[in-house]
Amino acid sequence: MTTHTECPLCHDDGATVLFRNAFLRVIDAQEADYPAFTRVILNRHAQEMTDLNQTERSGLMSAVYLVEALQRRHFQPDKINLAQLGNMVPHVHWHIIARFADDKHFPNPIWGMPRETANTPDGGHATACARRNAQIRQHLPAYHQDITQSFTALFDEVAGTVPEQTRFEQTLQRITDR
Repeated sequence: MTTHTECPLCHDDGATVLFRNAFLRVIDAQEADYPAFTRVILNRHAQEMTDLNQTERSGLMSAVYLVEALQRRHFQPDKINLAQLGNMVPHVHWHIIARFADDKHFPNPIWGMPRETANTPDGGHATACARRNAQIRQHLPAYHQDITQSFTALFDEVAGTVPEQTRFEQTLQRITDR
């Protein structure tokens, strides 16, 4: 892996690794307000998606879609946000964030201003958020295990090769049919 001295993702996993091969890693981002927040990180340093060849772009996006499908299956969110910003860390990585209508920022991006809580003087919104996050945390072990198993079955761990598109589609179909 080529590293860049100033790039934190070249020198650190970025949080708890759920799957890793030579091509990419999938991590639990460990965001307190968003317990189902997951990142897919390209292992080699590249700043933009167009720095990747077609096979790499396809493989990386297949990984993002796989995480999205697993989040939908395990958490039934109101929406899933996919983001690839890189303004703060210019290393190709994707954020996959399960969003709920009662979360701290909804409908705003999680990096934006939190929504006003003045409409809930009894603290009902904060209580509902805390209760939902506690439920999500109960499902995290099964979600993490499913990520590990699905990625291990799909991606070649040793060579870091990208799976054939038909294998990815079959895996995605298996996840969404359960």
